[in-house]
Amino acid sequence: MRINARLDDTQARMLEYLRAATGQTLSDVVKAAIEHYYTEVSAAPTRATEVLKKTGFIGCGEADPDLSADYKRLLGASLAAKHDHR
Repeated sequence: MRINARLDDTQARMLEYLRAATGQTLSDVVKAAIEHYYTEVSAAPTRATEVLKKTGFIGCGEADPDLSADYKRLLGASLAAKHDHR
Protein backbone atom coordinates (compact mmCIF):
# COMPACT_ATOMS: atom_id res chain seq x y z
CA MET A 1 0.00 0.00 0.00
CA ARG A 2 1.27 3.43 -0.84
CA ILE A 3 0.50 6.40 1.41
CA ASN A 4 0.27 10.05 0.49
CA ALA A 5 0.12 12.31 3.55
CA ARG A 6 0.25 16.04 4.12
CA LEU A 7 2.51 17.14 6.99
CA ASP A 8 2.99 20.59 8.39
CA ASP A 9 6.54 21.95 8.77
CA THR A 10 6.89 20.76 12.38
CA GLN A 11 5.74 17.23 11.57
CA ALA A 12 8.05 17.11 8.54
CA ARG A 13 11.00 18.14 10.72
CA MET A 14 10.07 15.51 13.30
CA LEU A 15 9.85 12.82 10.64
CA GLU A 16 13.19 13.84 9.15
CA TYR A 17 14.77 13.82 12.62
CA LEU A 18 13.49 10.29 13.27
CA ARG A 19 14.78 9.12 9.89
CA ALA A 20 18.23 10.63 10.48
CA ALA A 21 18.48 9.57 14.14
CA THR A 22 17.55 5.95 13.45
CA GLY A 23 19.16 5.55 10.06
CA GLN A 24 15.93 4.03 8.78
CA THR A 25 14.23 4.78 5.52
CA LEU A 26 11.21 7.04 5.52
CA SER A 27 8.99 3.99 4.90
CA ASP A 28 10.48 2.13 7.86
CA VAL A 29 9.96 5.11 10.19
CA VAL A 30 6.31 5.38 9.13
CA LYS A 31 5.81 1.61 9.53
CA ALA A 32 7.35 1.69 13.03
CA ALA A 33 5.16 4.65 13.97
CA ILE A 34 2.04 2.82 12.79
CA GLU A 35 3.01 -0.33 14.72
CA HIS A 36 3.67 1.72 17.87
CA TYR A 37 0.38 3.60 17.60
CA TYR A 38 -1.55 0.41 16.85
CA THR A 39 -0.10 -1.30 19.92
CA GLU A 40 -1.01 1.69 22.09
CA VAL A 41 -4.58 2.00 20.80
CA SER A 42 -5.36 -1.71 20.73
CA ALA A 43 -4.17 -2.13 24.34
CA ALA A 44 -6.46 0.64 25.58
CA PRO A 45 -9.64 -0.51 27.32
CA THR A 46 -12.73 -0.05 25.19
CA ARG A 47 -15.56 -0.62 27.67
CA ALA A 48 -16.48 1.99 30.25
CA THR A 49 -16.16 -0.49 33.12
CA GLU A 50 -12.63 -1.38 31.98
CA VAL A 51 -11.65 2.29 31.87
CA LEU A 52 -13.10 2.93 35.33
CA LYS A 53 -11.35 -0.11 36.79
CA LYS A 54 -8.03 0.77 35.14
CA THR A 55 -8.14 4.34 36.48
CA GLY A 56 -9.01 3.14 39.98
CA PHE A 57 -12.37 4.90 40.03
CA ILE A 58 -14.31 1.70 40.79
CA GLY A 59 -13.76 0.80 44.40
CA CYS A 60 -12.30 4.16 45.40
CA GLY A 61 -15.22 5.21 47.61
CA GLU A 62 -16.36 4.03 50.99
CA ALA A 63 -19.94 3.85 52.20
CA ASP A 64 -22.34 1.97 54.39
CA PRO A 65 -22.55 -1.64 53.18
CA ASP A 66 -26.36 -1.36 53.04
CA LEU A 67 -26.35 1.95 51.18
CA SER A 68 -28.37 0.67 48.24
CA ALA A 69 -31.17 -0.40 50.58
CA ASP A 70 -30.98 2.49 53.09
CA TYR A 71 -29.98 5.44 50.90
CA LYS A 72 -33.24 7.36 51.41
CA ARG A 73 -33.03 7.13 55.18
CA LEU A 74 -29.32 8.00 55.23
CA LEU A 75 -29.76 10.92 52.83
CA GLY A 76 -32.66 12.25 54.87
CA ALA A 77 -30.64 12.04 58.08
CA SER A 78 -27.67 13.75 56.42
CA LEU A 79 -29.80 16.59 55.04
CA ALA A 80 -31.59 17.02 58.36
CA ALA A 81 -28.27 17.31 60.18
CA LYS A 82 -26.98 19.79 57.64
CA HIS A 83 -30.01 22.06 57.42
CA ASP A 84 -31.78 21.62 60.74
CA HIS A 85 -30.29 24.54 62.68
CA ARG A 86 -33.52 26.09 63.92
